[in-house]
Amino acid sequence: MNIVGFNVVPYNGLIDKNEFSKYTTGVRTLDTFLFEEIEKIEEDNKSLLSVAYINDEIVGMFALSTAQTTNNETSKQSTRTFRKANMRYSNLPMISIDHFSVNKKYQYVDDPSNEQYHVGSALLNVIYETVVMLRVQYNVAIAGVSVDALPNAADWYEKQKFVYVNDEEENTPVKDAFKMIIGYEMIEKAYYILHDHKTD
Repeated sequence: MNIVGFNVVPYNGLIDKNEFSKYTTGVRTLDTFLFEEIEKIEEDNKSLLSVAYINDEIVGMFALSTAQTTNNETSKQSTRTFRKANMRYSNLPMISIDHFSVNKKYQYVDDPSNEQYHVGSALLNVIYETVVMLRVQYNVAIAGVSVDALPNAADWYEKQKFVYVNDEEENTPVKDAFKMIIGYEMIEKAYYILHDHKTD
């Protein structure tokens, strides 16, 4: 397994917009977000896009914003994620992944004979680092991360330890997106394991 390191820059800090226009995820809805919606979304300060490079090539992107989860929509799995906090508070502070994609060229293919760059997992760890730094360095309370996962990505998020917000969604095969979450403790654990640190 190859762990990938990135240079990550804000979308509005891109020097070469031509590189951005060449980028494709292979998924129409994700590409539509990038090429038709992101300008307006950033202008309205609804979400901000970050672009990950290796050398001069864009390998992935993610957009983050703040969000809340409410305890009346949580599943048994997410109740375990947030433990007693779900009973104490009507909502919890979250970071929302509004867009997450990997350049089609670098997407994982299940082929043992082909060396794979785990760009998606490495890119998710960049998000985890952002969350941990907000909590540890800037003392900002964050209960976890949420995402509206596309149907073909839900299994991947499950492998990354995300859980469904609604118990019924896990067994609903036809849906535009699945609301999934991961708690801060799991994020911190994953981050420190990858960086060879020990959690307290």
